[in-house]
Amino acid sequence: MNTLQKFLAANALFSTAIGVELLLFQEEVEQLFGLPHSNFFFILGILLLVFALTLVVEIIKQRALPVLWIIVQDVLWVVASIIILIWDPYNITFEGNIAIAAVAAVVTVVAVGQSKGLARMDEGSQRGMKIFRFSRKVKGSKSKIWEVISDVGNYHKVAPNIDGAKIVSGEKEGLVRQCTHKGDSWTETCTLWQDERQYSFKVNTNAPDYPYPLKTLSGTWKIDENLNHEKEIIMVFEFEYKKPIHNVVLHPLMKYQFTKVCEELLDKWQEMIEKK
Repeated sequence: MNTLQKFLAANALFSTAIGVELLLFQEEVEQLFGLPHSNFFFILGILLLVFALTLVVEIIKQRALPVLWIIVQDVLWVVASIIILIWDPYNITFEGNIAIAAVAAVVTVVAVGQSKGLARMDEGSQRGMKIFRFSRKVKGSKSKIWEVISDVGNYHKVAPNIDGAKIVSGEKEGLVRQCTHKGDSWTETCTLWQDERQYSFKVNTNAPDYPYPLKTLSGTWKIDENLNHEKEIIMVFEFEYKKPIHNVVLHPLMKYQFTKVCEELLDKWQEMIEKK
């Protein structure tokens, strides 16, 4: 288990324990808090068990966006607990306030642990460096595939996150390309070019007008062929955020959106390669 899975598991066990306790000992809990009988703790117990089930799912799947939503729910629990402890709107007993504080403390610990685990998601061997990898098997000759994916001057025609792309100078390795999207623009330099094999671009993220919160960004597009002569397009993006907090609050959204973009790009390339 990695860090994220461990804290998700701890959260699931704790939520399950509290949920079961609220369902089995509802009257005792109401007495502890000094509250009149109602369905509140019963409903809360059910919700905690459902929440624990979502945690179990993410222990297995580890999807960035759902994990972020779990952390947000934990933070909201802690904030609500602090509000109740400070303003005491329900005249809860001293013992009840101690219980609220103790649960909030545990939830804070697991929320911080989950955040640290989420921050490490998609990391490679270098701390802070994220890696996205996308691939698609296609039917066609290597020369045809290369012709399609190496048309870097028309990248905007297949990439939905690019409005325009033009070659500023050079060709192959050393080529400089300018890209635009919704009024923003940036330049990219080709750092590797091997005909009918692969090419790489590095984005000039140090430019004063670079619009995105990335410290570094580079991408590699290549053609792979297995022993059965099946062809596969592979795209690998390596990047680093400018601020550590972006690894938690921005990365899940970035991964969700970028996955959609790359799947659409691969769809268009596959159609171009395999069309009759």
